[in-house]
Amino acid sequence: MRYGVTVSAEPESTRVSGLRLPEDGGVHKAGRVERWLETHLNLLAYGIVAVAFLLRADAAARSFLNPDEALHYIILNQRSVYWAYKISLTNAHPPLIYLLLYYWKFLGRSEMMLRFPSVLAGTAACWLAYKWIGTVFGKVAGLIGLLLFSFSPAMIALSAEVRSYALLLVFETGALYFAEAALREKSIPKMWRFSVLQYLAILSHYSAIFFSFAIAVYAIARMLEDRNPRNLVFAWADGQGGALAICGFLYVTHVSKLKSYVSAWESSFDKGLSHTGHEHLFTYTRDRTLDIFKFLFENRFVATAMFLLWVAAVVILLLGDWVTRRKYQRLFLIGILLSIPVLAVFGAGVAGYYPYVGSRHTAFLAPFVIAALSFVLAKVSRQKLSAAFVIAGLLAGAANTSGQESYIAKENQSRTLMKAALDHIHETIPPGGLIMTDYQSALLLVYYLCGPDLILPTGTFNLPASRVKCNGYTIASYQTWQMQAPLFLSDFAKIAKAQRLTPGVNIWVFQSGWEPTLAEELPSASPRLRCVRPKTFGENISVIPLRVGSDFSAIAAVSECP
Repeated sequence: MRYGVTVSAEPESTRVSGLRLPEDGGVHKAGRVERWLETHLNLLAYGIVAVAFLLRADAAARSFLNPDEALHYIILNQRSVYWAYKISLTNAHPPLIYLLLYYWKFLGRSEMMLRFPSVLAGTAACWLAYKWIGTVFGKVAGLIGLLLFSFSPAMIALSAEVRSYALLLVFETGALYFAEAALREKSIPKMWRFSVLQYLAILSHYSAIFFSFAIAVYAIARMLEDRNPRNLVFAWADGQGGALAICGFLYVTHVSKLKSYVSAWESSFDKGLSHTGHEHLFTYTRDRTLDIFKFLFENRFVATAMFLLWVAAVVILLLGDWVTRRKYQRLFLIGILLSIPVLAVFGAGVAGYYPYVGSRHTAFLAPFVIAALSFVLAKVSRQKLSAAFVIAGLLAGAANTSGQESYIAKENQSRTLMKAALDHIHETIPPGGLIMTDYQSALLLVYYLCGPDLILPTGTFNLPASRVKCNGYTIASYQTWQMQAPLFLSDFAKIAKAQRLTPGVNIWVFQSGWEPTLAEELPSASPRLRCVRPKTFGENISVIPLRVGSDFSAIAAVSECP
């Protein structure tokens, strides 16, 4: 018996789903499969990790940058590492990703090269999750955790982006593994490795604060239970002192100066930040928590099943001792560890301090959620590796069949589409032509039209008259993040005058990124635009020819409307 799981004393070859059967035929074959998996488990794990790497590398190579990735690149692409750090302070993320990629970009500036550190980090996180979950719950749960982590659509996507989430996940899973190993083996070197990885997680993303709180509570409870050597306790305490010092430094130099970003978060995640005025607290809790599972597993049926399994896992871990009247104190403490991050970010969401939504902002919950799922699925599979492999493999495969992707769908983020859009710009817009964009689209044009070598000064697109000249074109950006037809048309005269445009001049609107709507909305938004013929490249890139009217309003280009 281990962690409350009863293992039958019957031989593997005579036991299938708890029933005693003759030692021949399918049962004998199942026994051989089980023994092979027992003997070659690490080899199988290496193979799964290799496939995980290939999936992440493929995702990194086939898509153009999204607006956040382009923004990250513009921030880090400065004339010195000092300026990359200084400009990173204008964004709501710690500096590690910018400092790392500042040097990495000298190896190459293509989408694939810029994303490759995330590919490596996301792949390593799969292996570390396997080691950690296997250490805590056994090898069957470890295999399940590896499959779910490797093939979660969200984990693949975040491991193929120029953002900090893959770094956060690898440092978080590594810290969890070394913390558990240090507490079990009473190893001071492993405790210091845990501390270093915790520091790197905090420097990767601020959501690591929730993880740090959970692991601190768990470590204290474990040390009180196990009566660890004083040197190990001091090593842990010193490490936590270092973590607090890093948090203090980041607060003084960065977080305290980002109050303007709080209002932006409140407007973007109003429904996720607080339940007040939206729905009952119970409904808010159920729906927002389920959204986290939909983010991790995409397919709504799989996500719902995973949500119910997760609830069952938490109940078993926290209440198993009381139900079975047996003492598995360590199992209860692990339940606390896996529950605290969810409860903490939920409380922060209700209080309005952090988004409690199914998005990248809660990606740090993935190791805790997947560990709980691995525990309960190992029980369902009766601690058999073959059954676990089939069950977890089917769930992971089904999660990738929904076609319901967040943000930009795969087929609409193909690099081929972006290349076609750029070819169209070169063919149809004359030298000196003005291209009007919103903020997110301007970020993409700077990278793709101007080229990745261009160093863009901070605040370039913060004014109505913002413009950048490159390769014979002028990029004029409206300061709003995403243009929609009503706002665009009402502000067009102001934008045209700020850009010193004259009546009769032709302009082209380029829109890309998340949920671009102008190509669909403009032809029906005004009678003067009914003949506009936008050129679209998938559903997320469009080039729209317009003309400045005599009253500085937007009208269809002459060539488009007789």
